[in-house]
Amino acid sequence: MKKHYIENLSDYIGTEIVSFFAISEESLRKSRAGKSYIRVTCIDKTGQIIGNIWDNVKHLESQFSIGDIVKVKASVDIYESNLQLNISNIRKAEESEYEISDFSPATTKNINKLTEQLFQYLDSIENKYLNKLLHLFFDDKEFLKKFTSAPAAKSWHHNKIGGLIHHTITVTNICDSVVPIYRDDDIDRDLLVCCAILHDIGKVDEYHLRPFIDFTDEGKLVGHIVIGDKMVVDKIQQINNFPPMLKNKIRHLLLSHHGEREKGAVVLPKTKEAILLHYADNMDAHLMGVQDLIEKAKKQNRDWTEYNNLTKREYYTK
Repeated sequence: MKKHYIENLSDYIGTEIVSFFAISEESLRKSRAGKSYIRVTCIDKTGQIIGNIWDNVKHLESQFSIGDIVKVKASVDIYESNLQLNISNIRKAEESEYEISDFSPATTKNINKLTEQLFQYLDSIENKYLNKLLHLFFDDKEFLKKFTSAPAAKSWHHNKIGGLIHHTITVTNICDSVVPIYRDDDIDRDLLVCCAILHDIGKVDEYHLRPFIDFTDEGKLVGHIVIGDKMVVDKIQQINNFPPMLKNKIRHLLLSHHGEREKGAVVLPKTKEAILLHYADNMDAHLMGVQDLIEKAKKQNRDWTEYNNLTKREYYTK
């Protein structure tokens, strides 16, 4: 069974460990000296770490594949201020050797309470078309189960079982809370709240949990924004006399919520509701991504987080 978790590996720097990890990435590379080696990304429920296989490369490469749970013998080292594993042996693990729950982190939030909040928001929607649209999704018990267990990302924010509903409720809370601030600016509260709930709906099909969070083929080829747009359009077609312009407004909020084309938006936000949704989504995603970095650094008694390639900075932990 698994004894060493990634979040605690800083306690074992310079020593050899034997443990189990999921392999999410693998690549054959060459060192500056021209020597072939294998780089892998090892994952467990507490995080991820880079591992390198320098010796016996040809043989060890045949012992595992991406997606496998593996048994690893490695030394824990530091390279450019980041922990790494120097792997001397690796093989695919037998199912009897590990617990699958060790490789899929879950949110610490209460899913039942988040679900209650979700339905409270549904029932607060006065527009009968938007109310019907939301209930078509969430009255489906099978879909609700998928939604409440789905992650919101692979590696940056809310990348946990249950992360999607946690992120969704937070974004909805933010959107609902700003409506009174702009009460004189004619914000369509029902539209905004409805789209906050639906903005990442496509993530139920973008990711899978086998055995760790990763993209599905559809997620890689299409992406959650377009997947979600199609899901919503399909539901709208089941509602008689759904107003065409309301349909267009919903689609606009969903397709523009990433804010910039360079970040995946199909169109730029062009309505007040779309602007509010974009910033609410971005605020929660960024803040929770940073929070995960800070929590990891604090466990290692560090004043600063590791450098984050996505945001191109470190973060202060105190």
